[in-house]
Amino acid sequence: MFNPKAIYFEKDILNYELGKELLEKYKNVPKMEIESHNSIKEMQSKDNKEFMEMKKNLIIGVRKTHKFVPNHKISDFLVPYTSSGCTAACMYCYLVCNYNKCAYLRLFVNREKMLQKIIKTAEEKEQNLTFEIGSNSDLILENTITNNLVWTIENFKNAKKRNANISY
Repeated sequence: MFNPKAIYFEKDILNYELGKELLEKYKNVPKMEIESHNSIKEMQSKDNKEFMEMKKNLIIGVRKTHKFVPNHKISDFLVPYTSSGCTAACMYCYLVCNYNKCAYLRLFVNREKMLQKIIKTAEEKEQNLTFEIGSNSDLILENTITNNLVWTIENFKNAKKRNANISY
């Protein structure tokens, strides 16, 4: 179970039920309000040797970019979804090498909007589509904090159109 040492959060998370739930869940953890989950000066100024300490923080924000990237290797689209980064520190992970300054877990609380875009995109197409939602995070680890994987499966299965698949 992940127990963050500190939480950095955007004020807008208070407009979402999941944001309120996460702040309540971690009510005893020190919190710092931030302008943007993409630019946390304190984290950006740390040395790479502090990578393991940075992984102990939890960042909570609202995902503003919902651009689907065509893929065609394992799916039709790579989809930015409910998190980026993760709580683990696997040495083989590309995040360590490429995104050392932001490989900590960032959770996005506007999951309804993100899932709705997936469903809408599927409904607009005739052919079956596959959406890869876990390419820049570990949804299993995230799920231990948010229950987003279960939430996604339940809400996705209730969608009208059945010509879409989600992989993670």
